[in-house]
Amino acid sequence: MKLDTVYAGFRVERIEPVQEVNGTAYMLKHEQSGARLLYIDTEDTNKVFHVAFRTPPHDSTGVAHILEHSVLCGSRKFPLKEPFVELVKGSLNTFLNAMTYSDKTVYPVASKNDADFHNLMDVYLDAVFYPRVAKDPMIVMQEGWHYELESPKDPLTYKGVVYNEMKGVYSSPDSQLDHHKMKLLYPDTTYGHDSGGYPDNITDLTYENFKAFYESYYHPSNSYIYLYGDMNIEETLAFIDEEYLSNFHAIDVDSSIAMQAPLSEPVVASFPYGIGNDESDKGKAIHSLTYVFPEMSFTQSLAFEVLNHALFTSGSAPLKEALVKANIGSDVSGAYMDGIRQPLFEISVTGSEIEKQAQLQEVVENTLRGLVDAGLDKELLEASLNRIEFILREADFGGRPIGLAYGLRVMDNWLYDKDPIELLQYEPVLKALREGLSTDFYENLLRTYILDNTHKGLVSLYPEKGLQEKKEQEETAKLAAIKSNMSEEEIAHIIDQTAKLKEMQQAVDSEEALATIPLLELSDISPVVEVTPRREIDHKGIRVHHIDVPARGINYVSLYFNMESLREDELFYAELLSDVLGRLDTEYFTYAEIAKEINLHLGGYTMDVLPVSIHNERDAFVPLAVVRSKALASNIGHLTSLLGEIIGRTKFDSQERLVELLKEGKAIWDTEAFRRGNTIVTNLLMAKVSKIGKFRDQDTLGYFRRLVEVLDNETLLAGVTEQLMKVQQRLFRKDNLEVSFVGTTEELETFLAHLDDITTVLSDDSWEAQLEMTQSYVNEGLATSGKVQYVAKGGNFRDHGGTHTGTMSVLETMLRYDYLWNLIRVQGGAYGAFANFHNNGNMVFCSYRDPNLENTLQVYDGLPTYLRELDLSPREMRKYIIGTMSGLDVSNTPFLQGARAMSLYFGNTNEANMTAFRQQVLETTVEDLRGLADVIEKVLQDNHIVVMGSEQRIKEAEQLFDKVSNLVQ
Repeated sequence: MKLDTVYAGFRVERIEPVQEVNGTAYMLKHEQSGARLLYIDTEDTNKVFHVAFRTPPHDSTGVAHILEHSVLCGSRKFPLKEPFVELVKGSLNTFLNAMTYSDKTVYPVASKNDADFHNLMDVYLDAVFYPRVAKDPMIVMQEGWHYELESPKDPLTYKGVVYNEMKGVYSSPDSQLDHHKMKLLYPDTTYGHDSGGYPDNITDLTYENFKAFYESYYHPSNSYIYLYGDMNIEETLAFIDEEYLSNFHAIDVDSSIAMQAPLSEPVVASFPYGIGNDESDKGKAIHSLTYVFPEMSFTQSLAFEVLNHALFTSGSAPLKEALVKANIGSDVSGAYMDGIRQPLFEISVTGSEIEKQAQLQEVVENTLRGLVDAGLDKELLEASLNRIEFILREADFGGRPIGLAYGLRVMDNWLYDKDPIELLQYEPVLKALREGLSTDFYENLLRTYILDNTHKGLVSLYPEKGLQEKKEQEETAKLAAIKSNMSEEEIAHIIDQTAKLKEMQQAVDSEEALATIPLLELSDISPVVEVTPRREIDHKGIRVHHIDVPARGINYVSLYFNMESLREDELFYAELLSDVLGRLDTEYFTYAEIAKEINLHLGGYTMDVLPVSIHNERDAFVPLAVVRSKALASNIGHLTSLLGEIIGRTKFDSQERLVELLKEGKAIWDTEAFRRGNTIVTNLLMAKVSKIGKFRDQDTLGYFRRLVEVLDNETLLAGVTEQLMKVQQRLFRKDNLEVSFVGTTEELETFLAHLDDITTVLSDDSWEAQLEMTQSYVNEGLATSGKVQYVAKGGNFRDHGGTHTGTMSVLETMLRYDYLWNLIRVQGGAYGAFANFHNNGNMVFCSYRDPNLENTLQVYDGLPTYLRELDLSPREMRKYIIGTMSGLDVSNTPFLQGARAMSLYFGNTNEANMTAFRQQVLETTVEDLRGLADVIEKVLQDNHIVVMGSEQRIKEAEQLFDKVSNLVQ
């Protein structure tokens, strides 16, 4: 495309090469509609599209969030109940979602398939510009909130997907703290409201206000369209113009985001949050000291990322250490939030007491003042800058499309009428930040925006027993009062609305409506399995696995140690070892120095405990401790020497430091436990069903229960050093090591030349395998102060003669987006539900942020009947197969390719197994799905359940459980 030339109504306003993304950026403007468009032209075949809108809310009713849900419930060209779900069922997308932020709403999609990418764009553009919800308030009732009443004698209740989602969000105390903090620090602007919705305010939203919000903001003149990847851009622009933008004319949209005037004096406040009646309130206070900034440049923002890492994230973080030594709390963290017009810098403390509130600010500002006056440690800053630079260059977003991350990044400028391309051009910013190391640049930032800043708030939460029950009683009384003031006609109207909503939810889309969603052919899908090549090398008796994939000059090294030499009761200490290694003194470095070395020379270091199930075996698995690191190829010598230092020369003799790290882990668990609900209940359920499940639970609830026990027992606490040393000696042995290396053949040779740095510190001892996992079948209820449930039920289908096939993966797709979606999310009001069928026979159903408990279990139990009566058209069957294949063909980064190759190796899975499974998916029939009914029914009859939820609901359903306990002690 050429500058100042019009293509399909779009004028090219700017063209600029962007070396950091290996592409060229084009800024365009649709002249008739006023729509903005940014296109990043690259060779990446994983194409990305998003349409975004600036959507600043004026209250906390969650209107922006509910609108995001609702526009995806049918549109002009796609008159279905939920086109989004139909897309997920049958698309080869590599990403498909929608996100509500504090001041914007984004609808992104990605796909490698040209036809699929076109279809995804079409459905999303039609959804945002011609949604059915603009004329149908029933959709807002379903997705937002409504009164539920089936008969005059029933109690009036609230129901709605977003309503229950946000009740789940606000079950976590840190979310409650964020709500209070933002309301106090941004009292006059949109950031003082919760765009997601505060549960107490969601029920204030009317359909009239909802519709007005849509009409105000969802217009092309307020849109930000983003395209990325290898595509025919002129054809794409013509499609967007002809099908959508040519139907609109530019208007003035007032979606401006006002600046909050600086507060005349700092805010100090505290609020209660609920904990269980049997839960200890010791060390449960949470503090937030937050500084609000004016608009910041890209250089200033990245500088604060460096400062945050240096002061709080690095193992040698001086401000974090000062707060911990002052006994302010068990866990301290910092965060720089720049995805809003006025960024903020927050210091958070958990595991504290409310009496420590005032001391927090005193220690923070006195410590910072001392650091600034004396001059910051420039080597520490350089180490943190190196880490930030590594992250930018690696561009690893955990398997998500890289173009998606770039698209979200540019919005942090584009939304505020600043240059979006600038945020991709990090080279000049890194140069300026390096130059700042030799000046007082960083010190001046801290003086200006922290020490001399009066726009700040010190906000705390303190625990209060019985508070959640009190709030639930207040809500029940409020609803009873509302109902008592209703006339018979009003009650009849609500009953009628409830019935009509259920009728709408239970209605089936017509074949004609379903046919409007474009669908690929099975012939569009390659039957060939993509296998990452793995080559084995014997290097001085050590088995080295080489994964030769392009990795941008970065090497990924993983050390695999088998854990069979440990006993089950020692697994806790292996998990603990993974938490503390790299954070303790070693023979040649203090923990602060080794953290600095890691950041100076490496891209990171981790240790994880990882079980790998053996293919087609019920209980056999390989228990692994995996030490990972990554570095530029030029720094591979630093990588091997630091790994050798950490795994071979760590000292465990500082009881004070160990206790500090244990308390930090418990404080993090106390704060974040509720948001881990899916993982907690599914792992705990599987722990009762299989040996690998029991092993996996040692990383979640099993670990934290043991952690509490150790911290409360002086004898156990005193023995931690000895236990860690024992586990270290048994794991880190020469005869127990396998290594994987991701990089080129030439880089591998350099790595092998340095491998002795690691192997020479390993023990020459040998240990016999002795790990044996014990199990007991107990149905458990986990009581919390939360407002919603996580309901899990499952078992093992191999116990009943079942075998794992590709048909089960198709069933997972079908259940997630049909049976469970309709009954648990749409009709039940939960945020969602899923099913998993594993090769070892483990099978689990789980709902999340669910207002129900017994009803959800009944839905699970109804599945066999549903399957026996299943009747799908060939088109519907094809849709589920394609959607399943999308999950099998995920995009992998070099690191993930290496990790997957090793998982297949340890799990004894080969290309033939994978090809057969893939073929089973492609050949799945309705009869195959029906054939699973009997074995699923037998597993469900085993009646293994675990539920985590509100204390009141757990107690009401106490008869379901063999054991009821508190999630948090």
